[in-house]
Amino acid sequence: MSNPLIEKPEDHQTEVAVTVRTPAGASHSFTFKLDELVTQAVFQSIRYFVERSELAPGDYGLALVREGRAEDLTDTSRLDDYRIVNGDVLHLIPEAPQVDG
Repeated sequence: MSNPLIEKPEDHQTEVAVTVRTPAGASHSFTFKLDELVTQAVFQSIRYFVERSELAPGDYGLALVREGRAEDLTDTSRLDDYRIVNGDVLHLIPEAPQVDG
């Protein structure tokens, strides 16, 4: 008989699968390590979307949208600081005003 109070290694999730969306509505599923910094997830996301011409290069941050509420993620925080879970949706948000050329 197993003891429910004893944690198994698989109980400690180290990665999370989330959807990242651009301001224009493009989206992609990413798998991030929970202990990585938000800035690393931002960089990975920007690179992916820019390479596919789905996002203009620029300065972006991430916001977690859950239950209709958005929370800006601090670049120097880790993803697990926000209790990110599988299936969460993160939005890339411009951090500098957008100007037309």
